[in-house]
Amino acid sequence: MDWLRPQFNSVLEGYWETTKLAYRLYPQLVTLTQTQVSNAITDLLPNRTDLNLQLLDNSYRTYPQALFNEIIKDDQSQRSLAMPEINDCDNYGWLFKSNMQYWYHATAVGFVLDQGAGHVYNVIVFADGTASLFEPQQDRYVAPGKAMTIFATGSKRYDAMSALIIT
Repeated sequence: MDWLRPQFNSVLEGYWETTKLAYRLYPQLVTLTQTQVSNAITDLLPNRTDLNLQLLDNSYRTYPQALFNEIIKDDQSQRSLAMPEINDCDNYGWLFKSNMQYWYHATAVGFVLDQGAGHVYNVIVFADGTASLFEPQQDRYVAPGKAMTIFATGSKRYDAMSALIIT
């Protein structure tokens, strides 16, 4: 079993580093109302007639963007191997959303099912009431309407024209 010890120690060290970061940031959580989250997303994506926004909570917790940038550097969700139909964009999107809530207590992260683009990504609402689209496979913010090359799937647009957003 000695061969397993280095891997176990590495996982344990990563766990403690994430836990320390989460507890350092936790006092800086900001609570937003459902209306503030809705307004932030609709301001980010104006004139989207086919946008289906499903807000599942009455209030949401989030951080300022600078702190979210620290969290994104620490997050492990994009570090798995992309495999079409097994571990692809929807898996990354759900994992990122889940990690943000589980590890960092941030619930103002949405899952964007962009049916028009055939792609899944996330939306993050920040403490100041602004929002940004986020590509969890590359840990990058993306601008609405822009195209980006994704590892396994080629170029995708972030239009959110016929999109379902769940937060």
